[in-house]
Amino acid sequence: MTTHLATDEVDRLAMAMATSGLGRTWFSQAAVAAGLLLLTASVSAAPPLCQPSEIRLVNSMREIAQPYHADLDKGGRLFAKWAGLEKQYVLQLNQGDSDKQLTLMRALSSTNARCTVFNVEPNADLVVRPMVETANRTGTWIVTHWAHPAGFRPFDGNDQWIAHVAVNSLDAGVAISRRLVDAIGGKGAIVALQGRLDTDPAQKRFAGLMQVLKDKPGVQLLDRQSANWDRTTAFPIMRTWLAKYGNRISAVWAANDDMALGAIEALRAAGLAGKVPVVGVDGIPEAIDAIEKGEMTATVSSDAYYQGSIGLAMGVCVLTGKVPLPKTWPNEQRDFYLRLREISKDTVKLYKGEPSVSAYAEDWDCANLWKRSTGKAY
Repeated sequence: MTTHLATDEVDRLAMAMATSGLGRTWFSQAAVAAGLLLLTASVSAAPPLCQPSEIRLVNSMREIAQPYHADLDKGGRLFAKWAGLEKQYVLQLNQGDSDKQLTLMRALSSTNARCTVFNVEPNADLVVRPMVETANRTGTWIVTHWAHPAGFRPFDGNDQWIAHVAVNSLDAGVAISRRLVDAIGGKGAIVALQGRLDTDPAQKRFAGLMQVLKDKPGVQLLDRQSANWDRTTAFPIMRTWLAKYGNRISAVWAANDDMALGAIEALRAAGLAGKVPVVGVDGIPEAIDAIEKGEMTATVSSDAYYQGSIGLAMGVCVLTGKVPLPKTWPNEQRDFYLRLREISKDTVKLYKGEPSVSAYAEDWDCANLWKRSTGKAY
């Protein structure tokens, strides 16, 4: 989820540049200047809760072996450096173990809890509740992403739960499914690589596929299997499908880019890379490269750099008194959907390369924390 552009205005500027042949280097320089103009000194909205030297920033996630998670970490570090808190940044990795994710949080919350901010990519939806309860009990602060248990909301008495930044995974699933169906002209047979089945993103992205297929009787779902978000798991599954179905496979649907790339490797080994349309979700750099090469059709991005940083920015704004306490915020600012972007061959040049601070500084400004919100997620 590695989309780098911060605002609609910047999007339009970048599109104009792409069509006129101007490069990313020029755009980065222009964005730096624009960011400096947009940033203003925030007026204190509440008494500071902590001195900057006391603030601790924590990114809690599954791992950094997968590119999406690596970009979450990069986004967090980018923000910490920008905020002058680079030495106060902590990365917690749980290796896919929800109990470990909770244990790590509880251990760190035993010291300096009131000045600690957790930005959480939950290993599973169910871990959100005990992590929020830990924050409520210890006084630490937490921002969560993706999904949370039904009926469990930040604004229902969870004062330390700053916000939940949701992603409409159904919309993401619909978007890539439409791209895939269009790529095969509305006729053929597809195989689907699903994510971890006990997570909201996996369930809803696949539901998006089924929603699209319901109206496309000419497209058949040949087979589906979970590859647990992992390309090394997706690769042998795809090889098995190629041996079983051969040229009956018209296209490949994957619930994330990492699995899509595993499928592409299997297709390449069979001499089919670039001949069989493949879609994914996340917008990771390798997927963007694959789209540019013609080996992948499309991906959808919620921007991992942004997701890895915005919760930390919210926390710093709260702790420094630049915004009121979260319990006073409107509900739609505490549980909201994040804007998604589709990336295809028509727009891929806009998303090449590592992002810079200038692409995000406006989003991190305490006056603009909800700039990427598309509305309430409840």
